[in-house]
Amino acid sequence: MLRPAAIKSELMTNRLPIIPVTAALSAALLLSACGKQEAVGDVPSGEELARQADEASAAIRDEAASLEQSGENAETQQQEITLTSYTNALRGYTVMVPEAWTIDEETSDDNGQTVIGPDDNGEFTVNWTENRDNADMTAAIEAVEEAGDAMTGNQVSEDEFRSSGTQDGKKIMTRVLRKPDGSMVQVKIAYPVESAEQMDAIVGQIVDSLALR
Repeated sequence: MLRPAAIKSELMTNRLPIIPVTAALSAALLLSACGKQEAVGDVPSGEELARQADEASAAIRDEAASLEQSGENAETQQQEITLTSYTNALRGYTVMVPEAWTIDEETSDDNGQTVIGPDDNGEFTVNWTENRDNADMTAAIEAVEEAGDAMTGNQVSEDEFRSSGTQDGKKIMTRVLRKPDGSMVQVKIAYPVESAEQMDAIVGQIVDSLALR
Protein backbone atom coordinates (compact mmCIF):
# COMPACT_ATOMS: atom_id res chain seq x y z
CA MET A 1 0.00 0.00 0.00
CA LEU A 2 1.31 3.39 -1.13
CA ARG A 3 1.73 6.20 1.26
CA PRO A 4 -0.08 9.49 0.59
CA ALA A 5 3.17 11.20 -0.22
CA ALA A 6 4.04 8.52 -2.75
CA ILE A 7 0.59 8.81 -4.40
CA LYS A 8 0.98 12.58 -4.74
CA SER A 9 4.43 12.17 -6.22
CA GLU A 10 3.17 9.63 -8.77
CA LEU A 11 0.28 11.90 -9.86
CA MET A 12 2.62 14.79 -10.41
CA THR A 13 4.94 12.62 -12.43
CA ASN A 14 2.12 11.51 -14.87
CA ARG A 15 0.78 15.01 -15.55
CA LEU A 16 1.72 16.78 -18.86
CA PRO A 17 3.31 20.21 -18.60
CA ILE A 18 0.86 23.08 -19.05
CA ILE A 19 1.95 25.78 -21.56
CA PRO A 20 0.34 29.19 -21.17
CA VAL A 21 -1.94 30.23 -24.08
CA THR A 22 0.01 33.44 -24.65
CA ALA A 23 3.22 31.52 -25.05
CA ALA A 24 1.66 29.17 -27.61
CA LEU A 25 0.36 32.08 -29.66
CA SER A 26 3.72 33.78 -29.58
CA ALA A 27 5.41 30.64 -30.88
CA ALA A 28 2.87 30.29 -33.70
CA LEU A 29 3.35 33.91 -34.75
CA LEU A 30 7.11 33.47 -34.70
CA LEU A 31 6.93 30.44 -36.95
CA SER A 32 4.56 32.25 -39.31
CA ALA A 33 6.89 35.22 -39.53
CA CYS A 34 9.79 32.93 -40.33
CA GLY A 35 7.77 31.37 -43.17
CA LYS A 36 6.89 34.76 -44.59
CA GLN A 37 10.52 35.84 -44.45
CA GLU A 38 11.53 32.81 -46.52
CA ALA A 39 8.79 33.60 -49.11
CA VAL A 40 10.07 37.15 -49.47
CA GLY A 41 13.46 35.72 -50.31
CA ASP A 42 11.89 34.01 -53.40
CA VAL A 43 10.78 37.34 -54.95
CA PRO A 44 13.06 38.37 -57.90
CA SER A 45 15.37 41.26 -57.27
CA GLY A 46 14.98 44.58 -59.03
CA GLU A 47 17.80 43.71 -61.40
CA GLU A 48 16.20 40.38 -62.30
CA LEU A 49 12.85 42.05 -62.99
CA ALA A 50 14.54 44.63 -65.20
CA ARG A 51 16.35 41.87 -67.13
CA GLN A 52 13.07 39.98 -67.69
CA ALA A 53 11.37 43.18 -68.89
CA ASP A 54 14.20 43.84 -71.37
CA GLU A 55 13.95 40.29 -72.74
CA ALA A 56 10.17 40.60 -73.18
CA SER A 57 10.54 43.94 -74.96
CA ALA A 58 13.20 42.50 -77.27
CA ALA A 59 10.96 39.54 -78.13
CA ILE A 60 8.07 41.88 -78.99
CA ARG A 61 10.32 44.02 -81.21
CA ASP A 62 11.66 40.94 -83.01
CA GLU A 63 8.15 39.62 -83.68
CA ALA A 64 6.97 43.00 -84.98
CA ALA A 65 10.01 43.24 -87.28
CA SER A 66 9.36 39.73 -88.59
CA LEU A 67 5.71 40.51 -89.37
CA GLU A 68 6.69 43.75 -91.09
CA GLN A 69 9.28 41.96 -93.21
CA SER A 70 6.73 39.30 -94.22
CA GLY A 71 4.30 41.99 -95.30
CA GLU A 72 6.99 43.75 -97.32
CA ASN A 73 7.95 40.50 -99.04
CA ALA A 74 4.34 39.78 -100.01
CA GLU A 75 3.91 43.33 -101.31
CA THR A 76 7.15 43.07 -103.27
CA GLN A 77 6.06 39.83 -104.91
CA GLN A 78 2.74 41.43 -105.81
CA GLN A 79 4.44 44.47 -107.31
CA GLU A 80 6.87 42.34 -109.31
CA ILE A 81 4.02 41.06 -111.52
CA THR A 82 3.47 43.85 -114.02
CA LEU A 83 0.74 43.32 -116.59
CA THR A 84 0.85 44.20 -120.24
CA SER A 85 -1.75 43.93 -122.98
CA TYR A 86 -1.71 41.08 -125.47
CA THR A 87 -3.91 41.56 -128.51
CA ASN A 88 -4.60 38.92 -131.11
CA ALA A 89 -5.99 40.90 -134.03
CA LEU A 90 -6.33 37.80 -136.19
CA ARG A 91 -8.63 36.02 -133.73
CA GLY A 92 -10.26 39.13 -132.32
CA TYR A 93 -9.50 39.28 -128.61
CA THR A 94 -7.30 41.03 -126.05
CA VAL A 95 -6.13 40.12 -122.56
CA MET A 96 -3.63 41.25 -119.95
CA VAL A 97 -0.59 39.01 -119.41
CA PRO A 98 2.35 39.12 -116.95
CA GLU A 99 4.95 41.24 -118.73
CA ALA A 100 8.07 39.58 -117.32
CA TRP A 101 6.92 36.00 -117.86
CA THR A 102 8.58 33.98 -120.61
CA ILE A 103 6.72 33.07 -123.83
CA ASP A 104 6.63 29.33 -124.55
CA GLU A 105 7.34 29.32 -128.27
CA GLU A 106 6.43 25.65 -128.71
CA THR A 107 2.84 26.14 -127.59
CA SER A 108 2.31 29.69 -128.85
CA ASP A 109 0.99 30.36 -132.37
CA ASP A 110 -1.43 32.56 -134.30
CA ASN A 111 -4.31 31.33 -132.15
CA GLY A 112 -2.87 32.25 -128.78
CA GLN A 113 0.00 32.38 -126.39
CA THR A 114 1.45 30.55 -123.40
CA VAL A 115 3.73 32.30 -120.90
CA ILE A 116 5.60 30.74 -117.99
CA GLY A 117 6.33 32.45 -114.69
CA PRO A 118 9.81 32.59 -113.15
CA ASP A 119 10.86 29.34 -111.47
CA ASP A 120 7.72 27.75 -112.93
CA ASN A 121 5.69 29.79 -110.47
CA GLY A 122 2.75 29.93 -112.85
CA GLU A 123 1.50 29.22 -116.34
CA PHE A 124 -0.79 31.45 -118.38
CA THR A 125 -2.50 30.26 -121.56
CA VAL A 126 -4.93 32.04 -123.86
CA ASN A 127 -6.15 30.26 -126.97
CA TRP A 128 -8.72 30.59 -129.74
CA THR A 129 -10.50 27.55 -131.17
CA GLU A 130 -13.03 27.18 -133.94
CA ASN A 131 -15.47 25.52 -131.54
CA ARG A 132 -17.31 23.76 -134.32
CA ASP A 133 -20.82 22.74 -133.23
CA ASN A 134 -19.91 24.15 -129.79
CA ALA A 135 -17.82 21.04 -129.16
CA ASP A 136 -14.88 22.85 -127.52
CA MET A 137 -17.01 24.80 -125.08
CA THR A 138 -18.96 21.68 -124.18
CA ALA A 139 -15.70 19.81 -123.58
CA ALA A 140 -14.42 22.59 -121.30
CA ILE A 141 -17.58 22.43 -119.20
CA GLU A 142 -17.53 18.63 -119.01
CA ALA A 143 -13.89 18.64 -117.90
CA VAL A 144 -14.84 20.77 -114.91
CA GLU A 145 -17.80 18.54 -114.07
CA GLU A 146 -15.62 15.42 -114.24
CA ALA A 147 -13.12 16.98 -111.81
CA GLY A 148 -15.76 16.73 -109.07
CA ASP A 149 -15.24 18.76 -105.90
CA ALA A 150 -11.77 19.83 -107.04
CA MET A 151 -13.24 22.32 -109.52
CA THR A 152 -16.25 24.63 -109.45
CA GLY A 153 -17.93 25.83 -112.65
CA ASN A 154 -20.18 28.80 -113.27
CA GLN A 155 -22.24 29.22 -116.44
CA VAL A 156 -22.32 33.02 -116.35
CA SER A 157 -24.31 33.27 -119.56
CA GLU A 158 -24.95 31.36 -122.76
CA ASP A 159 -21.64 32.65 -124.10
CA GLU A 160 -19.49 32.69 -120.94
CA PHE A 161 -18.27 29.98 -118.61
CA ARG A 162 -15.89 30.29 -115.66
CA SER A 163 -14.26 27.73 -113.40
CA SER A 164 -11.80 27.63 -110.51
CA GLY A 165 -10.35 25.05 -108.17
CA THR A 166 -7.28 23.11 -107.13
CA GLN A 167 -5.64 20.18 -108.89
CA ASP A 168 -2.26 18.53 -108.33
CA GLY A 169 -1.14 21.18 -105.86
CA LYS A 170 -2.02 24.06 -108.17
CA LYS A 171 -4.82 26.59 -108.20
CA ILE A 172 -6.53 26.88 -111.56
CA MET A 173 -8.76 29.63 -112.91
CA THR A 174 -10.35 29.62 -116.38
CA ARG A 175 -12.71 31.72 -118.43
CA VAL A 176 -14.32 30.87 -121.75
CA LEU A 177 -15.96 33.39 -124.08
CA ARG A 178 -17.90 32.40 -127.20
CA LYS A 179 -17.80 34.87 -130.06
CA PRO A 180 -20.80 35.78 -132.25
CA ASP A 181 -19.42 33.60 -135.06
CA GLY A 182 -19.44 30.58 -132.71
CA SER A 183 -15.66 30.38 -132.19
CA MET A 184 -14.28 30.39 -128.66
CA VAL A 185 -11.49 32.03 -126.65
CA GLN A 186 -10.28 30.45 -123.42
CA VAL A 187 -7.88 31.85 -120.83
CA LYS A 188 -6.40 29.55 -118.20
CA ILE A 189 -3.97 30.26 -115.37
CA ALA A 190 -2.37 27.68 -113.07
CA TYR A 191 -0.08 28.50 -110.14
CA PRO A 192 1.14 26.81 -106.93
CA VAL A 193 -1.26 26.75 -104.00
CA GLU A 194 1.43 28.21 -101.72
CA SER A 195 1.55 31.31 -103.97
CA ALA A 196 -2.18 31.96 -103.67
CA GLU A 197 -1.84 34.84 -101.21
CA GLN A 198 0.32 36.79 -103.66
CA MET A 199 -1.30 35.58 -106.90
CA ASP A 200 -5.06 35.37 -106.36
CA ALA A 201 -5.82 39.06 -106.83
CA ILE A 202 -3.73 39.56 -109.95
CA VAL A 203 -4.95 36.31 -111.50
CA GLY A 204 -8.48 37.59 -111.04
CA GLN A 205 -7.54 40.78 -112.88
CA ILE A 206 -6.06 38.79 -115.77
CA VAL A 207 -9.12 36.58 -116.17
CA ASP A 208 -11.48 39.55 -116.00
CA SER A 209 -9.45 41.43 -118.61
CA LEU A 210 -10.25 38.98 -121.42
CA ALA A 211 -12.35 40.86 -123.97
CA LEU A 212 -13.55 40.15 -127.51
CA ARG A 213 -12.84 42.54 -130.36
